[in-house]
Amino acid sequence: MNRSQKGFTVVELLIVVTVIAILAAITIVGYNGIRVAAMKSAAQSDLRNVETAMQLAYQDLGTYPSEIPSTVKPSPNVALNVRWSGTVTSYGTLTDVQNGVLLSQICQNLIDEGAGKGVNNGGSTQTYIMGCGNWNHGSMQVTAWDSRVWSTPISDTQLLNYANTFTTSDTWNSAQIGVVKNFYTQLVQRHIATGGTFPIKSFWDSWATTGNGGVMKQPLPATLETKTTFCVEATTSSPSTTVWHIDENGSLKEGAC
Repeated sequence: MNRSQKGFTVVELLIVVTVIAILAAITIVGYNGIRVAAMKSAAQSDLRNVETAMQLAYQDLGTYPSEIPSTVKPSPNVALNVRWSGTVTSYGTLTDVQNGVLLSQICQNLIDEGAGKGVNNGGSTQTYIMGCGNWNHGSMQVTAWDSRVWSTPISDTQLLNYANTFTTSDTWNSAQIGVVKNFYTQLVQRHIATGGTFPIKSFWDSWATTGNGGVMKQPLPATLETKTTFCVEATTSSPSTTVWHIDENGSLKEGAC
């Protein structure tokens, strides 16, 4: 009896089924990759359209609107939100050290405001982030339950990635996750809003004195400048959640404002 008469053996059938399953998996992965790329392109295109519409509104009104202009229609599965708009006071051009000093000041302000605290599952307030310090020209430390030493250059992407991916196995203190995310997100947002830039290239040496070779701390400028600003986020919901944002300078970046 030849093969056409007796049919496939069990082993051969298993091989065929396995090959089909592998090919199907490859097809699905490839399709999902195409969808992710398409949604990324759609989000970026929508943000470019928003930036143009916001600038046109500014020319007419003298200020940026607090809502997405009605002329902008988001793509399917893309949500657009104005995270902030209006006039802010900020520092002008800063030296590298002043830029680091500004970040340190904002970090301490957040601590003083209680941004490092949260309520655990028992209803008690815990201080999950305690302070900012250990200043050296090449690094800073955020002292917390999960203390971090950040070495220069420090990008906003580094800080936001840490904020958005932080997790803990301590279910009793699950509030720590939200505290960390909010703290670092506010740190980045406030730094940019008040005239700071990323990456942070230098802090200062806490031990430095005139003539000993250390990097001296530099005071921030005595006066602030006024500028009009906005930041708009685009969030995709399919096939996965991603966030992009754009500001008044047309700077398009991945991540939250």
